[in-house]
Amino acid sequence: MWNIVADENMPLVEELFTDIAGKSGGIKRLAGRQISRNDLNDTDILLVRSITQVNQELLEDTPIRFVGTATIGVDHIDLNYLSQQDIEFSSAPGSNAQGVAEYVLTSIAYWAEQRQVDLSSVTIGIIGAGNVGSRVAKVLERLGIRYLLNDPPLEAAGDSRNFVSLEDIGQCDVVTCHVPLEKSGQYPTHHLVDSEFLRAMPDAGLLINTSRGPVLDNRAAFEVKQSGKRIDYILDVWEGEPDVYVPLMEQAMIATPHIAGYSQEGKIRGTYQLYQAFNQWQGAEDSIKLEELLPEAPKWQWSGSLDALYQSLKPYYDLKADDQRMREVQSDINNQFDGLRKNYPQRLEFLDNL
Repeated sequence: MWNIVADENMPLVEELFTDIAGKSGGIKRLAGRQISRNDLNDTDILLVRSITQVNQELLEDTPIRFVGTATIGVDHIDLNYLSQQDIEFSSAPGSNAQGVAEYVLTSIAYWAEQRQVDLSSVTIGIIGAGNVGSRVAKVLERLGIRYLLNDPPLEAAGDSRNFVSLEDIGQCDVVTCHVPLEKSGQYPTHHLVDSEFLRAMPDAGLLINTSRGPVLDNRAAFEVKQSGKRIDYILDVWEGEPDVYVPLMEQAMIATPHIAGYSQEGKIRGTYQLYQAFNQWQGAEDSIKLEELLPEAPKWQWSGSLDALYQSLKPYYDLKADDQRMREVQSDINNQFDGLRKNYPQRLEFLDNL
C-alpha cells in the first residue's frame, strides 16, 4: 500500500504505521542525516526529525506524497517546495514541550545551586511564548518564580498575555530561548541573542538555549565570556550541528547534544501526531490511542519550598549526567554528536499537574 522511510531514532513507527504500509508496502529505517534521494525512489511517506534537510534536492523526482517531522520546529523543511509539489505535510507542535520545560526547570535549579542563588528573588525572561515557552511559564508560575514573556509575533496577533520588549528580557537574571529559527521576514530570530544582548545582561546571569543553535550567536557568546563578562551558559543546541563550536562548549556550565525534548513521552507523541495527521489526510480513523503507548512514570512531588530544588529534581532527571556524556567525547564531538542522540538513555517525564 504505502512505502515508508523513517528516521531510525523515531519510536513506535512499526507499531503505528505497519497497517498503513500494508502487506505490499514496507518500512525502512535510516539515519536521519544520511537519508538521500536514492533512498526515496520507491517511497510514498517520509518521516523525519530535525536533522534531515527536506527540500527539492532530496525530494525531486521521487514519489513522496506525505512528509512528517516529529518535531516542533520546521526550519529543516522547505514548506514552499512541498506546497508547490502538492506534498502533504505535518509537524508535531507541542509534542516535546513538557520534556523541554523539565530540562529548563532542572537547568535553572542546577544553576541556582551552583551559584547559591535564591530563586524566590530572580526573574526569568522567556523569549518565545508558543507551546514550549508557555509550558515553561506555567511551571514557573506554579513554583512562584517570577517570569516575563517576549513574543512579538504573538503580541501582534492579539495574544492577551502581558509581553515585554527584548531589551526588558535582557535585564532578567535568567534568559531562556524558545523561538523557531527564522532567517528573514518581519521577526527574524537568527542571532537574536547576539553580543550586544549578552553584554547588556546583568552580571552573573544565565542564558539557556534549547530552541535552535543559530538563535544564539555562538562565537559572540564565546567572545563575551572571554572578555570577562560574568555569564553562565546552559546550551542544548549549537550552530552547525553536529559541528559543535568546542571553545563555547568548554565554557558552558552545562552542554548537551540537542536532547532537551528527548523524553520518551515526547518522542512517542511526535510519532503519534504524524500517525494522526496521516489518518486525517486519508479520512481514516485512528485505530490506536495515544494513552495505550505512553509509559507510566513516577511524578515529582514539590515540597512547596524552592530550597534544594535541584536535589529534589535530580532523582527524576540527572542533567549533569547528560553533560558528562557529552564532555567525555568532546575531542571527537562532531563525529559523536548524532550517536549521543541515537543512544540517549530513556528519560521519563516527571512533572504532573504543573
